[in-house]
Amino acid sequence: MFATLAADEVQVTFRETAALDQSAIGAAADLLSEEERTRCARFMFARDRRDFAIAHALLRQTLSRHHPIPPREWTFVPEPHGKPRISADLTTAADLHFNIAHTHGLVACAVSRGADVGIDVEEIERRSDPLEIASRYFSVIETEDLKRCAPDDRFERFTEIWTLKEAYIKAIGKGLSLPLDEFAFRFEDPSALRFTAATCEATAWSFALFAPTHGHRMAVAARRVGTQVRPRIILQSDAVGRLDDGAPPVRLLPSSAVRHAEA
Repeated sequence: MFATLAADEVQVTFRETAALDQSAIGAAADLLSEEERTRCARFMFARDRRDFAIAHALLRQTLSRHHPIPPREWTFVPEPHGKPRISADLTTAADLHFNIAHTHGLVACAVSRGADVGIDVEEIERRSDPLEIASRYFSVIETEDLKRCAPDDRFERFTEIWTLKEAYIKAIGKGLSLPLDEFAFRFEDPSALRFTAATCEATAWSFALFAPTHGHRMAVAARRVGTQVRPRIILQSDAVGRLDDGAPPVRLLPSSAVRHAEA
């Protein structure tokens, strides 16, 4: 059975990977193309090979939920800055857009029909100095906001900003060729996020920030294409993963609703 994506929907699916056994990892690898398996084998550490295989298999399975092509038969090609898209020979699926992400212990994908999408997942790490990194890469506004955070909260907020920024540059397909200080995210209160950028129409964008576990953050960015309707970012009710019972499903709101970023 296929689930039809509405033109304004972005479906998000994630999966925790730390507890997966070899049979699950092997089943995922079996869905990959030869090229993907070659790339997977290049990772030095087993956990990285695991997360790569699970992420790419999750994407294939998710695409097949929305279009009648078996998971193994999807083929992809890179755009100029490396963002993958569905190959031209799969013409009946040409309007599907997607993006994937993986980090230690968590993988995710976002799929839309007609909207540019980007997704990123990150661990909340406490090894580096967030203010030192922010002063080099973030906007002045974001850096000043980080300085106002309590020291114990700074690592979490830094990860949230970084994850949102990664999702945005992945959605526009430019990678790190776009400087990270040319756009900004501000947390104005617990239920409001403001996005500003000098080089794009901010009102065309939707953002969501999720806390799928205590130690991870997941951000999604989506831009409408050819329509005035701003995309709705939806965490799939039948997601393979689950939300940690103790973590808020959406960081910016007390419920599972998603607030669009304000221009």
